[in-house]
Amino acid sequence: MNTEQKHPGSPLRAVIGEPTLHFFLIAAVIFALYAITQGGNENLLEISQREIDARIFLQELSRGEELSAEQRQLITSTYVEEQILVQEALSMGLDNDVRIHDMLAQKMRHVLSANVIQPSAEELAEFYRRNSPRYETMAMVTADEVVFNSTEPLAAEVMALLQSQAEPDVLLAVEAGTVSVLPRVNPVDLSNIFEDEFSQNVFAASINQWIGPFVSNRGQHWLRVTQKAAARIPPLDEIIDRVRLDWIGVEEELLLQQEIDKLWERYSIVIIDDV
Repeated sequence: MNTEQKHPGSPLRAVIGEPTLHFFLIAAVIFALYAITQGGNENLLEISQREIDARIFLQELSRGEELSAEQRQLITSTYVEEQILVQEALSMGLDNDVRIHDMLAQKMRHVLSANVIQPSAEELAEFYRRNSPRYETMAMVTADEVVFNSTEPLAAEVMALLQSQAEPDVLLAVEAGTVSVLPRVNPVDLSNIFEDEFSQNVFAASINQWIGPFVSNRGQHWLRVTQKAAARIPPLDEIIDRVRLDWIGVEEELLLQQEIDKLWERYSIVIIDDV
């Protein structure tokens, strides 16, 4: 059984706010019109359903769960786009490249998106304004970490020293252990090292306040924050190169998708049910 594959349009539409339901309704209308108007298209491209199913299977295997209908459609559309780009690369004589077809598709993507311009100062500032949350840095602390060798309750003398915010060398003169510094760690870093609750307690603590114990196979850990840095969004001039690259990436993807959309119109896509 043969089925024609419609062109679903730019995946970036979901990013810029178009509802998924509208997307599929519009795609269905486009497919109907396309089937009527493109019947005589001489660029017939046959797509193997087996190859599509293999990609879907690999994705499901890596995710450990069944893909949704929307995700399956996206994989299908991506595969069709790749095959169109391969055909265009071959028509341009790029088949002399010794690499495999997916490399040809990537080469065509670069060819199609080669005209991306640099942003103006106004465009860069507007992009930064609209996307500033993505550049927010997490809160960070620098902390001293003392690990006492014993997992047993500490002596009263040691506890008194901890409460009085004693220096690490003073503590280790009374109780055997080691000291190290955790430089500029964020809550996620600290949670990965210890656990969420302990990380939250450390970030909520005052400067020089000892927090603990956290017991591990190394002993019991005590941390004290020596420096704090609040979460912040860096000003544009501080991260301008990163913002410029992000702007170019978005514009390149938009331009690339526009060019791919045009290529879709030149092909009649037939998916062969060869499972």
